[in-house]
Amino acid sequence: MSIISKLKSKITGDTSTGLATLLVRVMGAGIGFLSHLLLARLLDPSEYGVYVFAWTIVVLLGTFCGIGLPVAATKFVSTYQDQDQPARLNLFSRFSVLVALGVTVVAAVLVILVLNIVPTTLIEAVYRPALFVGAFCIPLFTLTEIGKGLARGLGRNVIAYAPGFLWRPILLGAGVVALYYFGVELNAGQVMLLCVAVLLVAFVWQLWHLRAMFGKTSGEGAVKGQKREWLMTALPLTTMEAYNILLANTDILVLKFFVSPDQLAFYFVATKIAALLGFITFAVSATAGKPIAAAYAKEDHQKVRSLMYQFTAMAFWPTLLGFVGLFVLGGYLLYLFGDVYAVAHGPLLILAFGLLAQSYSAVTRFGLAMTGGQQGLSIILIVSLVLNVVFNLALVPTFGIYGAASATLATTLFSVVSLLILTKKRLGFWAVAGWPKLSLQ
Repeated sequence: MSIISKLKSKITGDTSTGLATLLVRVMGAGIGFLSHLLLARLLDPSEYGVYVFAWTIVVLLGTFCGIGLPVAATKFVSTYQDQDQPARLNLFSRFSVLVALGVTVVAAVLVILVLNIVPTTLIEAVYRPALFVGAFCIPLFTLTEIGKGLARGLGRNVIAYAPGFLWRPILLGAGVVALYYFGVELNAGQVMLLCVAVLLVAFVWQLWHLRAMFGKTSGEGAVKGQKREWLMTALPLTTMEAYNILLANTDILVLKFFVSPDQLAFYFVATKIAALLGFITFAVSATAGKPIAAAYAKEDHQKVRSLMYQFTAMAFWPTLLGFVGLFVLGGYLLYLFGDVYAVAHGPLLILAFGLLAQSYSAVTRFGLAMTGGQQGLSIILIVSLVLNVVFNLALVPTFGIYGAASATLATTLFSVVSLLILTKKRLGFWAVAGWPKLSLQ
């Protein structure tokens, strides 16, 4: 057995197939939904809105502080594994963690400094305690994202996604219920304190299962220019990692300056319900990265094409069925959070249609990233993010939460069309959904 095979055997579990990833994502969608349902029910809508904004800042900064390394990890770890190069694999693993740790510490310090410098006219007093605690969440969030990329590169997607989609919502929900049971009057700051503890537990769990990746191997030594190669590959991929996060949260940032915290909470609930529609696209895209990268490395372009067609079909058709279901049941789901949340029904349907459109070209981003198209991908995603800000600033002041949902939809449609054109230009085919097949050979 090769060193790489032994390493893989230590990363727990027999397999980590697309089915396992889908199972984690399905369970995570349900558990995450229940977690936010608890928060919405147990917190005053204004406090829930403050928590939403603070957590949004954590997610945004935590994602950017990864500087593309989580996505690059999928590519490099997969390549080093296939080429049986354990020394490079271990060096990359340690390098990515150390770089991410350094960047996140700086980001956390900057957040605390900003809170002490910026006047209350920009950051109101009601937001400050939650944001202060959120600064300590940033390093833990980013390190877990790095672990996700490393595990995904090894094909261990359960270990990659369980911290974010299982352990965090489970532990947060349990903690909130426990505080409520003991009579604690919940506020946003206390929930963010729970988030620090939850992130720490999830990170330790993931690190324990990935510990074999950080050991030294014989023949280990830095190759000249290797670290530069890792960084130059990772940095353009920052936009890919940040795109979904910013697309999902720029509206929250803009809304904060134009609506009250309770309106922020109403809109956030709509985004979380709509996100149920995106779990299949997410699971399929996450599974697609490794086989596409492997096929491209072998210069098997026909297999790259076949994989992208089939993975996209696997994402679109179930998402279409989910969209029909959400169209019928969306109003009832909003009522579960409370009668006041019914005002978000229109934004919910707009956001859901955007996710349906995205699923029609589900794996273009991962396909381009795994086949050397990261620079063109980065340009499209940067333009999309700029347009998203412009659309939000143009629509939110007048139309509120409806404007925010419409801005997200417009941005999604632009990015979908642009990525399809880039894929056609680079790989020679339109990567859209056809009829699904059972085999991925």
